[in-house]
Amino acid sequence: MESASPYKYTLPVRGILGGLFVGIAGTVINLAFDIIYRKITGYEFAEYIGINSIIFFTIPTLIAAGIVYAVIREYIKKGLIVYIVLAVILTVIVAFIPLGPNMLPSGAAMPPAARGLTMGIEIITGAMGAFALPYFAEHPNIWGS
Repeated sequence: MESASPYKYTLPVRGILGGLFVGIAGTVINLAFDIIYRKITGYEFAEYIGINSIIFFTIPTLIAAGIVYAVIREYIKKGLIVYIVLAVILTVIVAFIPLGPNMLPSGAAMPPAARGLTMGIEIITGAMGAFALPYFAEHPNIWGS
């Protein structure tokens, strides 16, 4: 027979650990997307978008999202809905509104294939933050409550 955990995880702990877990899962999904996208499009340029940049973008972003999630849930009535709406709006802004034609750190124009790759990674990360993070931060079977 399973018993509930004697330790009660606080909302900030659940937010951070949920963000870490979802960040790791999101990284795996983003890396799979990277491989599939490159195979389909033949895009091979990897100076700025590669394994390291995907890992160092996805995990810290989703841990930060976990912190924001915990703060919003703690201090705002109907915080879950507010968090999801904000996360979706931020994802749309980041993924669909380009920052300009010269988006590479060198100042060069980003190739269309690179834009598709980055947009896919941003959408996956945003969806994980908007929907998977709240699920894992609140799921009773994970936290033993």
